[in-house]
Amino acid sequence: MYLIVTFLVFGILIGFLSSMFGFGGGFVVIPVLYLLLPKLDVPDSLVMHIAIGTSLAIMIVNSINSTISHHRKGHILWFIFFQLAPTIAVGALIGGFFSPFIEGDMLKYLFILFLIFTIISSLIRKTFIHVTDNTIKMPSRIKTSFIGIGIGFIATLLGVGGSVIVIPFLRNCRLKMVNAVSLATPLSIPIAVLGTIAAIFNGIQQPDLPSWSLGFVYIPAFIGIVAGGFIGVPIGTRIAHHMPDRLFSKVYLFLLIIVVISMIIE
Repeated sequence: MYLIVTFLVFGILIGFLSSMFGFGGGFVVIPVLYLLLPKLDVPDSLVMHIAIGTSLAIMIVNSINSTISHHRKGHILWFIFFQLAPTIAVGALIGGFFSPFIEGDMLKYLFILFLIFTIISSLIRKTFIHVTDNTIKMPSRIKTSFIGIGIGFIATLLGVGGSVIVIPFLRNCRLKMVNAVSLATPLSIPIAVLGTIAAIFNGIQQPDLPSWSLGFVYIPAFIGIVAGGFIGVPIGTRIAHHMPDRLFSKVYLFLLIIVVISMIIE
């Protein structure tokens, strides 16, 4: 019961961040579980795999919930979704295939390095914070397809959803933050579904799994965090709808910095 309440509280925060910034799944779930799972006697070699697998399962529900909430506000540009979603699904399949061949510690270091790269590249590109006109400029369909495959591969491998790549990419295409974030939520669904299937399949035969695990998905964390998400998601959507664009982008980068620091000092 204590664990369920703990996960429920984190779930409210994660649901809020998921709908407001598009990364409330992996970028919060993984560090939280990375801290909590060793206290539940999960072997060190499995901690990162279970954190990632559980994050992907939670992402399914939170992404659907956030997508519905943003769609009702009219934030989602569906024509961009249909350009990216099929190739992201292909990349997610490839990432799910490769994930069991990478050590847990290596996944942690990749996660940290990827966060640092995202922060630095976003700060260097002035277009991330300053979008000066409303004319959307998408790259060619071929380039967009390759970007989609890369998003799906990296996001599934690291269990973070696609927002960390999707949002900077869409900002570079001159989308407002509220539109970029709202697109990141449905685009995370194929990553989450295919990644969760891979996490269950790859982990089901692993020895030393904790009780109440389905492969690399830890069920108590899934239930508690998903339940909290139903409280947090509507709050995040409401605030995102009213936040000024430049402030929105700065807060997004600030939260990424907090997450990467927490992972480094652990």
